[in-house]
Amino acid sequence: MRHVIVLPLTLLALTTGPLAAQPDCEDYGPGVHFSFKVQVGADYTEEEQAVFDQMHLRQNGIIARDTTRTAKGCIEALVPDGAGGFDTRYYDPRDLEGGRFPPGALRLQLD
Repeated sequence: MRHVIVLPLTLLALTTGPLAAQPDCEDYGPGVHFSFKVQVGADYTEEEQAVFDQMHLRQNGIIARDTTRTAKGCIEALVPDGAGGFDTRYYDPRDLEGGRFPPGALRLQLD
C-alpha cells in the first residue's frame, strides 16, 4: 500500500521541481489589478515571441543569445557572462526587472 502512494508523490516532485526553481513573473502582489487586451490576428508563435523578446531586451541594453518564455511568464535569456560562457537569467517582461539567477543555476561554458 505504501508503494502505491510513494510512487505518484515521487513522480509529482520530479515534474514540479523545475517549475518551482523558476522565478514567478505572474505574481502581481497585493491589491487590485486590472488588465485590458486588444488583439487582432492570432497569438504569436514561440519563435516570433522569442524574436520580440530579444529585441525588447536589446533595446534595454541586454544582449541575449537566445530567449524563451517560462511557464510562469518570465523571459529566460542566455546572456554572455564575459568569460566565454553564458548565464541563464530571468527577466520580468513588464519592466525587465530581474536578471536574477534561479536557485541552483547552471553556468554554461562553451570552449
